[in-house]
Amino acid sequence: MHGLLMVAFLFLKTGEKFATQEAAGPTVSNFTAYVAERLGGITFEPRVVNDPVQAIEFVTAKKPAVGIVTPGFFLAYAKQLGIEPLLETRRQNVPTERYVVVVLKTASGDLEGKSIATTLTKEERYVDAVILQRKFGDEVRLKAVTDVEGALFDLADGAKNAPDSVLVEDAAWSAIGKDEELAPKLKVAFTSDELPRDLVVVFRPNAGNLDVEKLKAALKSADKQVLNSIRVEAFVDIDQARLAKAQKDCSGQ
Repeated sequence: MHGLLMVAFLFLKTGEKFATQEAAGPTVSNFTAYVAERLGGITFEPRVVNDPVQAIEFVTAKKPAVGIVTPGFFLAYAKQLGIEPLLETRRQNVPTERYVVVVLKTASGDLEGKSIATTLTKEERYVDAVILQRKFGDEVRLKAVTDVEGALFDLADGAKNAPDSVLVEDAAWSAIGKDEELAPKLKVAFTSDELPRDLVVVFRPNAGNLDVEKLKAALKSADKQVLNSIRVEAFVDIDQARLAKAQKDCSGQ
């Protein structure tokens, strides 16, 4: 360990209940150790969180040089934290990043003033401006849930505190929506445009002598088995046009 540069590494997956240091920390540590070995002269200290507030606290306290974060977090804090995007994360079995809004089959699909259950309430601006494209007015109420599948069953069953609709990743709905109990009762009322993927980023004020190009090369050529361990298919170049559109939508311009 002597002589190695210790670098904090943030992993943020907003609203993902298993994205915690306790649940995912060991797997993520194996991944960062692999990357560090390829870079040489460095060791990463990773932290896994599922709440942007915890992410900000970690950035303030530990000053990470590198992170893998949600596009919503990047768009909200890029200027404040000096975040520069390097690569996009292509997840396993997720050809495109989209969300759908699911409602009862009997519902009209008009969600103005209605509740949308989501794990992304901590990224409300991103949900409203980028995912929903402000198509349901300013009266949409985001309802925080930790279990999207449970919220779908509550909606289908007419449970007491059921939401009016549920925001679901399209890839997840493709599987869950085939459930014989849900399929007859629910429908998709809205499908988002293709969205930016999670981003590999560098926190420029903290990056020091980190060789960013070497880091990008190491991630783009990473061993498939190592990538599979964190459910990633590949790290790829950023779709700049898609990210720029999301930036514009988020800023309201």
